[in-house]
Amino acid sequence: MRVSDSMSVSELAIALGVRPSTLRHWHAQALVIPDRDPVRGTRRYTPTQVRDARIVHQLRKAGYRITSLRALMPELRRTRRSEDVASALAARDASITARSKALLDGAAALSAVLSIHQANGRIAGPS
Repeated sequence: MRVSDSMSVSELAIALGVRPSTLRHWHAQALVIPDRDPVRGTRRYTPTQVRDARIVHQLRKAGYRITSLRALMPELRRTRRSEDVASALAARDASITARSKALLDGAAALSAVLSIHQANGRIAGPS
């Protein structure tokens, strides 16, 4: 890799439309881990790290929380092909969908139980 293939924190922030402090926060949270320039000590993002930053940025825009991304990003870093990344994201999406469905099913069941109890006068309804 040539030095010209990497980006500074300011360059990447501009490319993504975020503040440099956002990239520093992602670094502190181990979401995107840049290299350090050996002479100046500044952050330098390789093309792979730029890819990671783009993924984090898109997932944050989609509502992913930092905690979820901390679990997901190491898995995505292990994958280099875009098909593998897409597969990992699809698996994560399926997991979230299954969990959401279970929560909705549980809420519906709870609502049914509460309705039965309210109808029998065991639970006072809202006034």
